[in-house]
Amino acid sequence: MNRRIRRAAAVAAAFVAAVTVAACSSSSSGGSTGASSASLLTAKAPRGVTLTLWHNTADPAALMDLYKAYEKWSGNTIDLVNIPASDYPTVVQTKWATGARPDILEWHGNLTDVLGLDIEKNAIPLTSLPFVKEEGALAKVSGSVAGQTYAATISFPSVFGLFYNKADFAKAGLAPPQNYADLASDCAVLKAKEPGAVPIYEAGGDQWPTQVLSDWDYLAQYNEGGAFDTSITDNSAKFTDPNGPFIAGLKAYDSLKSAGCFNKDATTATWDDSMQALLNGSAAMVGNSSDSVSLLDSDANGDTAKVDATVGFVGVSATKPVASYAPSPLGTFYVPKTSDTKTEIAAIQFIKFITGAGYATYVQEAGAIPTLAGTPAPKLQGLMQQIQQAYDAGATLTVNSAIPGYTSFGALSQGLLASQDTPAQVATKMQAYYLEADEASGH
Repeated sequence: MNRRIRRAAAVAAAFVAAVTVAACSSSSSGGSTGASSASLLTAKAPRGVTLTLWHNTADPAALMDLYKAYEKWSGNTIDLVNIPASDYPTVVQTKWATGARPDILEWHGNLTDVLGLDIEKNAIPLTSLPFVKEEGALAKVSGSVAGQTYAATISFPSVFGLFYNKADFAKAGLAPPQNYADLASDCAVLKAKEPGAVPIYEAGGDQWPTQVLSDWDYLAQYNEGGAFDTSITDNSAKFTDPNGPFIAGLKAYDSLKSAGCFNKDATTATWDDSMQALLNGSAAMVGNSSDSVSLLDSDANGDTAKVDATVGFVGVSATKPVASYAPSPLGTFYVPKTSDTKTEIAAIQFIKFITGAGYATYVQEAGAIPTLAGTPAPKLQGLMQQIQQAYDAGATLTVNSAIPGYTSFGALSQGLLASQDTPAQVATKMQAYYLEADEASGH
C-alpha cells in the first residue's frame, strides 16, 4: 500500500503547480544536494549563517522562543517567513510548486501531506539522528516514508475531538457529548435553554476546520489500526457505499446544519473566531484539535487557569467517545534539499538542537507532553490533561493520513457546509479524487 500511496504525490504536485504565487525562499529548486545525506548529518556546523524558516503564524510562544534560543546557541540567524495559519497548507504547497524552498520547513507529518511535497526527493532523511529512536512509534508515522524519517516532531500530536464551554453545558443541565446522537440532542437542548449561545460553532472561512466534525471525528472509531484507510486503499470499500461510515458521517453533519446547530456565519467564520466564541460562552461547542489550546490561552491573555475553568475537551465519534490524532504541523520540521551544503548542514544543526540541547527547556515552557523518551514532563494545564486522557484512551490516526486524494476533502466539506453539495455528491467527488490519485500511483 505504501508504494502505491507514494506515487500518488504526483496528483498533489500537479494540482498546486497550476497555481502561481511569488516565491520566497533562501534558494530555489530542491533537486540533489551537493553532498551525501550521511556526510551532512555528521558535518561540523558553520556559524554566521542565515536560515530561512517557513513557519505557521499559530506557533506558540514556546516555539518562537526556541527559534531565538537556537540563534543564541549557534551563532546563526533564522529568517522567519510568516505564513498565516488560516491558509498555511495552500500557501506552502503553491510556493513549493514554483520550486521555492526554505532551509527549514515546518509542515504536517501526515503521509498524504508529506507525499504532496514529494519529500523523498526534496528533503534530507534524518533517520540516523538520535532523536528518531527517542520518538519511537511517532517517528514511524510523522514525516515517515518507506522506512525513512524526514521530520523531527517535537510537539505532541494534534488530537481531534470536541471542545465545550463548561458554563453553557452546566446551565443547560447537560453532560459532555459522547457521540453524534448526543451532539444532535445537546444542540436541541442548548437552543431551548441557552438561546444566546450557538450550539456548535463552525469555521468555514478557514475551510480546514469543517473537516473535523464532518469526517475526522465521526470516523475515528472506524479507523482503529487503520481499518477504514485500508478498506479504501485495498478497494474493499468505497466512499460512495450508501451504508458506509463515510456517507453516514456526512449525513450526520448535514443534519446538524439543517437543525440550525451552527452559527449563521459558519461559511465565513475563522478558526480564531471559533475559539474566541468558545471562551466567551457565545459558542457551546467547537470541533477542533489540541493545537487550539494555544489560541485559547492567547485569547485569555495567558490565563491558563481561566481557560481550564471555562473549556473542556472530549473525544467523540459516531457512536463512541473516541478521539483521533495526527502529527501536529506546529513543531514538525524538515530540512529541504537546497543544493547549498553550508545551509543544509546548519539546518541539520537546528534539528539537532531542538531535539537535543533545546528540547527540555522547550517542553517545560510549552507545558507540552514530551514526544522524546526520557524527557521529564511538565505539569500540564488542565485542558491539556483532558486531551492527553482522550489520546491515551485509544485515539486513532485521522482518516486523511494515508489515503491518496484526501487533500481534496477540505474544499468538499466546505461545499457541504455551504449547501453547494449533498452528502451523496460529496462522496461521489471524493471517490473520484481517490481513484484519480490511485491511478496516478500506477496501481
